[in-house]
Amino acid sequence: MNNKHLLLFTAILLFLGLFGIGIVQIFWLKGAIKSREQDFDQAVYESMNEITTQIEDLSYAPIVAKMMQTRKIHQRADGEIIIEMSGQDVPENYIKEEEEKPAPYPFYVSPQDEVSPMEFDHLQEFMAQQMTSLQPINEIVDTSKLKQIIENALKSHCIKTPVHYGITEYAPNNFVLLSKNAPLSELYRSSYSMELFRRSMFDNGKELRLLFPDRKKYLYASMSPMILSSAMFFIMVVVAFVLSFRIIFRQKKLSDMKTDFINNMTHELKTPIATISIASEMLKDSSISASEENRSKYAGIIFDENKRLYNHVEQVLQIARLEKGEMQLNLQDRDIHAIISATAARFKLILEETGGQIELHLNAENAIAKVDEMHFTNAINNLIDNAIKYNNRTPLIKINTSNYHSGIQIELIDNGVGLSKEDQQKVFEKFYRVSKGNVHDTKGFGLGLSYVQSIVEHHHGKVWVESKLKEGSTFFIQLPFNT
Repeated sequence: MNNKHLLLFTAILLFLGLFGIGIVQIFWLKGAIKSREQDFDQAVYESMNEITTQIEDLSYAPIVAKMMQTRKIHQRADGEIIIEMSGQDVPENYIKEEEEKPAPYPFYVSPQDEVSPMEFDHLQEFMAQQMTSLQPINEIVDTSKLKQIIENALKSHCIKTPVHYGITEYAPNNFVLLSKNAPLSELYRSSYSMELFRRSMFDNGKELRLLFPDRKKYLYASMSPMILSSAMFFIMVVVAFVLSFRIIFRQKKLSDMKTDFINNMTHELKTPIATISIASEMLKDSSISASEENRSKYAGIIFDENKRLYNHVEQVLQIARLEKGEMQLNLQDRDIHAIISATAARFKLILEETGGQIELHLNAENAIAKVDEMHFTNAINNLIDNAIKYNNRTPLIKINTSNYHSGIQIELIDNGVGLSKEDQQKVFEKFYRVSKGNVHDTKGFGLGLSYVQSIVEHHHGKVWVESKLKEGSTFFIQLPFNT
């Protein structure tokens, strides 16, 4: 398995692992939400149990106190318990099942054993409960107290969300007590309901219902720290995964570009070395070197190829020094127009052979800026050289200058092959060379534009390109006066 396939296989494994982690987190969050809902429901029912108990206690407490004071329930000497009730004490809806008449009173209860004073008091309480449960709920429950009871019970169980309440009587949908703006249809469908007066032997049909309109919102809000932290950590893992593979692919691409650079450099260096070797052998041949013309010719070839070799090596060393920050620029006030004119003049002979030309439109009113003359000249030289090399037509190069608010702007326009959008984004990268597939049409190291960008940035300027494929390119350089 080669490196490319291994990298792809690793990417697939990591992607599947991340996908699995995401699915597990989703199921875990669903389980946590369900557990939170169950806890909420349990807290609500515990609160309702407290609420109904308090309602019952508040309802029959006055009656028990009254009966205890008047002793309407007492025990005779023979052990019988007598419950004395006046017509006012008998509930209106109490009907004897057989005769449908008010129950006879006093009631007599024959105990099997002696009733203690404590049991006697419990009996009074029990009878009060039975009588209270048959009275209309709106007569025995104060609405303001009911609201306070419900709020306190929910608060004690840490339920802090809006609530609507209602009490039904005689029928499930017959609400006789309601909270303000309570939606009847939703309240009727609510699953939070509990019977009132559960200690009563009579079926009084009284029921408390609660509705939490923001239940889901409250539950998700209470779990928001858990959900957000889980999502944040998952996103961090995904971002780290993406960044890692971007770095890996970038390093792989850089490695390929360096390999390409080494191959190109080897070729570029071998060519002048081979030429110098051949020319030297010719000079060693006495029959050839005897002629002054031949000696001058081959000596010139050796000199030119040696200079070419020196330029290649110097270009690589300059990039290395720039990267390490070891290059010190000798900044002095220089005439940018003079540098451009002198650099363009060196290419006139080359352009004349192909019928090309360079047009200079140096319109900047102020062309004096602090630059390192040697390096800035090399930057302009590289741009003109590229405009000639990457051109399949008769070269036409225009160089324009103008002033912007704090410096001078240089535009180098050519009619060459142009750059695609992808190439425009990468053309200033080190070792990057514009190519057709895997075939590089033009010799070079892929360092020229990277060098240009480094030099301009060291002058606190900026460089960019605008281009259309097959229509040509325009390179812009902005140099500030105050560097």
